[in-house]
Amino acid sequence: MKNPLLVPELREMLASRNIEELQDFCDNTPPAVAAEFLGSLTSDEEWEILESLTPAMRALIFSKFDDDVKLSLMEKIGPGELREIVCLMDAGDREDFFRGLKQDRQRALRTLISSPGEDSPGELLAACPQVLAEFDRIIAEAQAGEEYLTEEQIASEISQEIEVYKTVDRRVERVSRIEKGCWINIVNPSKENLPLIAQHFNIPVDFLTASLDIDETARIEIEENATLIIGKVPYYDEKNTDVLYFTLPIGIILVNGSIITVCEKPDTVLADFIENRVRNVDTANRDRFLLQIVLRATLQYLTHLKQLNNAANIIQKKLEQESRNKQLIKLFNIEKSLVYFTTSLRSNSLMMERIVRLHVVKMDEDNESLYEDIVTEGRQAIEMANIYSDILSGMMDAFASIISNNLNIVMKVLTSITIIMTIPISVTSLFSMNVLLPIQDNHYAFLIIVGASFLLSLFAIVFFVKKKWLTP
Repeated sequence: MKNPLLVPELREMLASRNIEELQDFCDNTPPAVAAEFLGSLTSDEEWEILESLTPAMRALIFSKFDDDVKLSLMEKIGPGELREIVCLMDAGDREDFFRGLKQDRQRALRTLISSPGEDSPGELLAACPQVLAEFDRIIAEAQAGEEYLTEEQIASEISQEIEVYKTVDRRVERVSRIEKGCWINIVNPSKENLPLIAQHFNIPVDFLTASLDIDETARIEIEENATLIIGKVPYYDEKNTDVLYFTLPIGIILVNGSIITVCEKPDTVLADFIENRVRNVDTANRDRFLLQIVLRATLQYLTHLKQLNNAANIIQKKLEQESRNKQLIKLFNIEKSLVYFTTSLRSNSLMMERIVRLHVVKMDEDNESLYEDIVTEGRQAIEMANIYSDILSGMMDAFASIISNNLNIVMKVLTSITIIMTIPISVTSLFSMNVLLPIQDNHYAFLIIVGASFLLSLFAIVFFVKKKWLTP
C-alpha cells in the first residue's frame, strides 16, 4: 500500500541532502508505515534513501514494500546490495518475497545468493547457506506440488478451509460435499492455501485476496468464467474498545453455477443465513441469494445505526452531567463508525447499480422486488447515517463550546476572588512597612486596619455581584 502524503517533504529532504533527517524518519517510523510513504517515490529516490540507512533497516523497510515496488527496485540495486538485503530480511518476509517471484527470477536470485563476493561481511557469508536452503525447499515444494498434487489431494488440503451449505426443506443445512445448487462459504482461509483454493474452483487468486483486504471498496470484477462482487457489510467487534462498529468486505464469487462467499470474520451477515434467521433462502437460486445477502447487510446497517444513535444519546446525557474527555472520545469514535458506514453504503449503492447495468443478475419479478427493497433501504440507511453524523458533529461542537464557556466562567470567578483577596493583603502589607504611617500610635490601629480591609473587600464583592462577575 502506498501513501503519497509525505512525498513533497521526502523529496525536499533529498534535494537538500538532509541525510540525518531522512535517517531519523526511517528509524523513528514503523517499517511498514515508512514503506508506505517511501513506496510513492520513484525507484531512484527510494534507493537513494535506502542506501543511506543501515543494512538491517534497509532490509526491514524493503521487505514491507509492495510487490511492484520490490520488483522495480531489484532492477536498480546492484548484485551485492540485493544479496545483502535478501539475506538480512526476516525469514518469513524472505519466504513471502521469494514465493511471489516468477520461476526465472527465483532461479536468478538463487544464483546470486550462491555466489557472494570474497569481500562480503562475515555475517552475510554465514547467512547465505541458510538462505539457499530456504530457497531450495520452496522450489522443491513448488515442483512437488506441480507434479504430484491431484484434484483429490487439493480438495483434501482445502477441506478445512471451506464450508458447504444447501437449502434442504426450506432450511439452510451444511452438507459434506459440493453439490449442484450449493453455497460455498470460505472464512479467513490461510494464506498458504489461497492458490490451492483458486486452482480448485478455477478462479483468480486476486478474487480471494481482494475479498480479504479490509480496505477494499465495493466493486465488481468480471473474468472469463467467474464474476467477483465485493460488498461492504457492517461488523460489530466487542473486543475493539475504540471503534466497535466498522465495515468489512465480503467477496461473492459466481462461478460454474455455484456461489462462493469469502470473508475474514465468521460472525458477519452470512451467519444469519447459516443459522436460518433469514426466510425463503434458496442456495440453488444464486441470483436471488446474492440479492438477499446485500439486502440483509443493508438491514444490518439500519440496526447498527440505531444502536450508534442510542449510544450517542446516552453519552450526551452523561456529558450534560459531567464533561469528561473520555466521553468526548467515545463520541468521536461513534462519528468514525458513521463515516465508515456512510462510505460503505454509498459504494454498495454504486455496486448495485453496476450489477443491474452489466446484467450480472437476472431480473425477474421476485429479483426486481428485492432490488427495489435494497435501493429503498440503502437510501434510508445513507440518510440516517448522514443525519446522525450531522447531529453528532453539531453535538460535539456544542459541547466543545460549553466546555470552553465553563472554563471562561471559572476563570472569571477565580480572577474576581483573587482581586477581592488582594485588597486586604495590600492594605495590611502597606501598614506593615517600617516607616512612619498614620494611626500607628493609635491603640485601635489594628481594628481600624482590619475594618478598612473588610469594608474595601465588601465593596469589591458588592461591585462584582452587581456586575454579575461572581455568578456562573
